[in-house]
Amino acid sequence: MALSLAAACAAYQHGAAYHSTHSSRRAVASPTMKWGVDVAPWNVEYGQQAAPVSLPDNVAEGMPPLPFAITEEQRQTLLEDGAVHIPGLLDDEWLAYLRDATDWQVENPHFWSIAGVASGLYDYIQRSVWASNDAFANFLYYSPLASALAGLSNAKELRLSTDLLMVNPNKGFKWHQDNQNGPIDAFGVDVSSANKDLPALRWWVTMDDTPADHGAPVYLKGSHKNTQVSTDAVFVDLEKDGLLAYPELLEFRPKAGDLIVWHARSIHKIDGPSDQDWGNSRRRVLGGTVAVDEAKYLTMGRALFSDMGSHGLEEGAPLEHALFPKIYPQSCPQERAERAAGKCTRTNEGMSRLASNIFSSMGEMMSWTNVINPDKEKANSR
Repeated sequence: MALSLAAACAAYQHGAAYHSTHSSRRAVASPTMKWGVDVAPWNVEYGQQAAPVSLPDNVAEGMPPLPFAITEEQRQTLLEDGAVHIPGLLDDEWLAYLRDATDWQVENPHFWSIAGVASGLYDYIQRSVWASNDAFANFLYYSPLASALAGLSNAKELRLSTDLLMVNPNKGFKWHQDNQNGPIDAFGVDVSSANKDLPALRWWVTMDDTPADHGAPVYLKGSHKNTQVSTDAVFVDLEKDGLLAYPELLEFRPKAGDLIVWHARSIHKIDGPSDQDWGNSRRRVLGGTVAVDEAKYLTMGRALFSDMGSHGLEEGAPLEHALFPKIYPQSCPQERAERAAGKCTRTNEGMSRLASNIFSSMGEMMSWTNVINPDKEKANSR
């Protein structure tokens, strides 16, 4: 990240003070390529946002998520391969809704996007966008996404543990596994887990077709079954980490409105454009992690960027709080109300929790340096 933790904390404090005396900025123009996102602390927004988009006509507040049929073949593919491509999750209305919400968000950047945008890895990137922008929360509550995820995992309940809005990955990401899955056991380490095979699902909804020569997510088939990669690792070395035992590649070329779902331990990569400029193309994605069935609050001493609010949960307690909202079988009205009231934001208590766990997460933090280390690229490519 371009900002140090100290700088981020200082910026947060500055932002809180600034927001108390300044009204929110609004822009209405559609973004043009290449997006030049202005994340100067005095120009971003700090509180709750509401993108001016309308939900599809068949959606009413408080209803369950719209249904989506998953086949047994798709379910078994996820279990066996560690990743599955689900075409056609979103119809035209939902796709337009999500695109419009994303374009508005880019034109009205939130404070939570500063560090990610400043890094240059994405044109725009924001964690916990569901908590600050009504449009994304409503997408999680009512779109077919939760029904599709529940169908893939035979889940009785799903709770959101992370989300991430990503626009145009300029550098791409070499072979890695996902660690920032929130305060849950996403890898199935806990033998008492209610769903050890799929304790969590990583998900990725794309709003744009995959370009012809870059941007396709690629997975090592079956690599979620590996036992050699440390749970601390993010970026991996295929040879040193014993991953040449998984020679088959799964390359997905999703179209706009498609869904990709994978196990958190699945090793994967995505290549950005060679010149780090998407030109007239776009890659707008909303992704994240859901916890499956009777999940527990488990930080395991890690620094977690989606666990930066105040909730009072103790290690091992049920993951039941508005900060980790239930989205299946139906959202909770009390949790929706807390989010709408701005009670799912980051707090000083949450920032302190993150800071206290930074040292114990140094292995993961150091692993992130491999994404921009040119000496690793040859060993980590195929």
